[in-house]
Amino acid sequence: MSPDVSIIIPAYNEEKYIEKTLQSIQDQTFKDYETIIVTNGCTDKTEEIVKKKLSDTIRHLSLPKPNVCVARNAGALNAQGKILLFLDADTQLASDSLEKIKEQFTSECSVASTKSLPDTLKLKYQLIHHLKNAYNSFIYQGCSGVLVCRKDDFQNVGGYNPEIIIKEHHILTRALAKLGKYKCINTKVTTSTRRFKQWGLAKTAAFWIKQTWNDKFGNLKDIVYEKVR
Repeated sequence: MSPDVSIIIPAYNEEKYIEKTLQSIQDQTFKDYETIIVTNGCTDKTEEIVKKKLSDTIRHLSLPKPNVCVARNAGALNAQGKILLFLDADTQLASDSLEKIKEQFTSECSVASTKSLPDTLKLKYQLIHHLKNAYNSFIYQGCSGVLVCRKDDFQNVGGYNPEIIIKEHHILTRALAKLGKYKCINTKVTTSTRRFKQWGLAKTAAFWIKQTWNDKFGNLKDIVYEKVR
């Protein structure tokens, strides 16, 4: 029997995070799911770690080149569940996340994300995520490192645009939101603050303000997005 939920994880050089992410999935109270990890162009030990975790519910796809949207699309193509959950490799689900998604992702919803927590207790990062959660809940329809939709809807809108490497979640969300409502699920995932730590808050804020402008008035295809690993 096909699982209810397919969790799709694109992974590019995520050896520091992938085990914790997979453990958070294993700890779920809701058990009717499969996990598809799509490594793409890895040069570290990510694939080695993933291959040791394979089971009846954990599958692995390997792509030769790094492209997060191509990886997500490949995972979706191979998914058996009616609901797709795209999960960043550095983001850990709360133990009740799948249960809350099943409860709150109702028939009138076409796309959803969750609230988020930083992987550090520093007050400045906690404050940023508090503001982000409020923003996503009431204003922006943003993504916390988790995006939920139905497989049929994902296919109908054409999936992720492989030519986009920034704000790809938001572009897909806008397309899916034309089919139903956006929902911010009342569960919190824990996500990495590595970009904040490497860039600093000022550079990170300036970068995202610029990309919001480009999303409205520019061309997101021309953006070079520096990978932080």
